[in-house]
Amino acid sequence: MKLNIPKKFGIIVKVSALILFVVYAVITSEVEPVSGNTIEQDKNVIQKIIPYESYEQVNNNLDFGEKRIVQSGINGLTASYNGTEIVLQKPQAEIVEIGEKILYTFTGSLTGYGPDCYGCNGRIGAGQDVRNGNIYYNDSKYGKLRIVAADSKFPYGTILRIRNTNISDDAILSIVLDRGGKVKGNLIDLLFPSSSEIPPNATQSNITVDVIRLGY
Repeated sequence: MKLNIPKKFGIIVKVSALILFVVYAVITSEVEPVSGNTIEQDKNVIQKIIPYESYEQVNNNLDFGEKRIVQSGINGLTASYNGTEIVLQKPQAEIVEIGEKILYTFTGSLTGYGPDCYGCNGRIGAGQDVRNGNIYYNDSKYGKLRIVAADSKFPYGTILRIRNTNISDDAILSIVLDRGGKVKGNLIDLLFPSSSEIPPNATQSNITVDVIRLGY
């Protein structure tokens, strides 16, 4: 009795057999690393790594600037045999949460000052010598921050993000480490290397300020 096997079924069987052979060859062959993202396991079977992608998403409940991996990335893997490639492992994307927690936001004004200003002695209220262009502070959590003077309602160590200024396209991440006789209310006084280096457009009203941390 002659069986009438559909031609499509025969093709499926051949492809399945080829896949099984590639998988078997990958498992049983000795791994010999070569350059790049390619691993040659024998003369006929070649594995190729598919790098995973990384995505970021905002978490408003996570402290500003903190990062947390919520899904680890896993590289994918393909195997090729005589020009036929199959996917052994699909890549899994890495997902990273970025903290954007803000205590509150207010509208204020911006001015600039230098360590050589009238009545200044080169040191700020918190004690740091800010001469010779030393206008930054390295915070243990937030890193390199611009020094500002602000009202006493903002304790020393307060982290402010100053937005929509005339002097920078990017937001200025700053730390309150100084006071000033005229620095009251919602006025923020930004430290520059010297009074001569304050740009003409530094004085500005209607800036947006995010309070990220209140004191140390």
